[in-house]
Amino acid sequence: MLSGTQNDIFVEPLIKRWRPYNDVVRFSGSSEYSRRLQRVASITDPVDGATVTLELVNQDEFKTVKTLTSTIKVGRTGVGKDMVTVSIIGDSFTHGTFFSDALLKKKYVPKIKMIGLREVIEYPGQFDEGRGGWTLKGYFKVTNQRTQAYNGFWQPEGKYRYWGATAFWELVDEIYSNPEKKWSFEEKYNTSRYHSKAQLFDATTGYKSNPVKNDLMYDNALESYMLYNGSKWKKIAYEDFIWSFDYRKYLSMWNLEGPEILAEFLGLNDFRNASDPTAIDFSVWNKQMEKVIASYLEAVSSGKFVLMIPSTTSGILDNVAGDFTTKQNACMWELRKNIIERFDNRTDENIYIVDAGIAIDNLHGTLFRKDSTFTLPYSSYKGDERIAVQSGNPHPYPNYPTMGVSLAAFIQNYRKQ
Repeated sequence: MLSGTQNDIFVEPLIKRWRPYNDVVRFSGSSEYSRRLQRVASITDPVDGATVTLELVNQDEFKTVKTLTSTIKVGRTGVGKDMVTVSIIGDSFTHGTFFSDALLKKKYVPKIKMIGLREVIEYPGQFDEGRGGWTLKGYFKVTNQRTQAYNGFWQPEGKYRYWGATAFWELVDEIYSNPEKKWSFEEKYNTSRYHSKAQLFDATTGYKSNPVKNDLMYDNALESYMLYNGSKWKKIAYEDFIWSFDYRKYLSMWNLEGPEILAEFLGLNDFRNASDPTAIDFSVWNKQMEKVIASYLEAVSSGKFVLMIPSTTSGILDNVAGDFTTKQNACMWELRKNIIERFDNRTDENIYIVDAGIAIDNLHGTLFRKDSTFTLPYSSYKGDERIAVQSGNPHPYPNYPTMGVSLAAFIQNYRKQ
């Protein structure tokens, strides 16, 4: 938890599908709460070493079904004389800068330098690795299309370096040079915030301006991978190389400083729409996550890897998309359980869990429509009542500032003071 701010614990992300409905969660422990309500408890002055106890109580006989206790670690806000380097790999939550309020705007984390390829909106010189709509497995694939956000982590093994697609870097420059043109959503969304890195590429051809031997690109016009042999580009096949997630090569290629803390915030797109919450296979996801962790710690041996628990709540059943949010919540709860069982208690390996999902208000954390097409009870209704219909789910835009608090607290607790 973070000192000097309100730390919220919402019940919905913690409990398994709110079933049966006559069970409730009660908060206790040695911590001093600023509020203890049915759906949320808050601590505004967290004390290092104090405990938070949650009891699942059945209201038929008022018997306690289960009890869990956690010990608080406090990160002091605004403390830090030396620079701290942080990077975040994620999906649309990171692309939408859930972290910017806590880490940058409110300066809970002073002297922070964010590492990545995409410029953080409104914060020149700060970068992230957020790609909207991406899954973890997306980071284990090559990106070679015009509107595919470049993935710098997936690299050919050995001396070769993959720089992406020529059409992609052309498009980045075109949109930057002519922003008023009617670009499609995919064109703007997937190429946005890359412009500072696009300076390495020729604006006309999309090829690297000053290639060196063993540079590799995909030529969209030729529909072929191209290898620079020291004097010219030659056609080559993807299958001629062995590819893998390579964090060290990503850093060296782009001349990036190895971040002291690497946070990963993925999983919502991977599992939210699984067909059966009780039969999700996490084996591939876990193996890929282990690979990301190993690759990072091989590149930054003193680094700390943070696996952030994603949103376990997707909003209410009355939503514009018609999503079966209760089922989605169940799927994400299973991922929460998997993350804790697989990756918790591994701090001796420099692996940590930060629970961002716990700060999301399932009822009020997202946006609501005003359009009477959705909110009017029926077409000829003349009264004042309206149906609360959620939009933007599963994106808890109003909750983004509070979601970043736990990450800020972790950084402040573990940074070199």
